[in-house]
Amino acid sequence: MPSAVTTGRVLSFPARSLVLVCGVPGAGKSTLLRHLFGLTGAENRTVLRGEVRVVDSHQSRLRLTPALAALPYTLWRWLVHVLHLLRVAAALRGGPVAVHESGTRRWVRLLLALLGRLRGYTVHGVMIDASPDEALSAQRSRGRAVTARSHRAQTRRWRRLCRARERGPGALVPGAASLTVLARHDVRRLVGVRFGSAVQLTSGRVGRSARS
Repeated sequence: MPSAVTTGRVLSFPARSLVLVCGVPGAGKSTLLRHLFGLTGAENRTVLRGEVRVVDSHQSRLRLTPALAALPYTLWRWLVHVLHLLRVAAALRGGPVAVHESGTRRWVRLLLALLGRLRGYTVHGVMIDASPDEALSAQRSRGRAVTARSHRAQTRRWRRLCRARERGPGALVPGAASLTVLARHDVRRLVGVRFGSAVQLTSGRVGRSARS
C-alpha cells in the first residue's frame, strides 16, 4: 500500500510533462484534479491554469449532455471516451498537461503515452490507490447505481493495476518516467503541483518555487 503523504507536499514534474492520473472508477481522479487546480466540476471544456492544461473526462460528458441527455448514458459513453482522447491530443501544445485517465485498460494508457511522446512530452503516472470498497462507496455517494457485476469487474481492474504498479512505472503507464502512488485519503494533504519552476497551488494561484 502507498505510504501516507505528509501535509504540505507538492507534486513535482518537469516543465514539459504529460501527467496521467490513474485509478479505478471512484478512486478519486477527478477529486485530485479539482483539488490541485481549483476546478468546480461544472467545466465542459479543457481548463487552463497558468501554463497547465487540465483535461478531465467529466468535461467531455458535460459537453455532450445537452445533445444526448435523452438517451441512456450507456449508449453514448463510448463517445465521451473518444471526445476525451481528442481533447487530450489537442491539449498537447508544449505546456504541461494533466489528464484524467478515464479508462482502466492498458491500451488506453498506451495510446495516451504514445500521443505524449510523439509531441515531445515526458510521461508521468499518478495512481490513486483506492480499494474496491472505497471506490464503490464513492460512486454510490455520487448517486451512481453500481451493480454487483460492475463491482466485481472493478475489483479485477484494481488488482491488475496493483500488480502493474509493483512492476514499475512503465508497467502501469507504458513509457512513464515516474509513478507517484497516493492513498485516497492523501489527496487533500497535497498543497500544489510544480511543473519545472512554476507551482500551481491548490488555492488556484500560480507562483514561483523557491530554489532549495
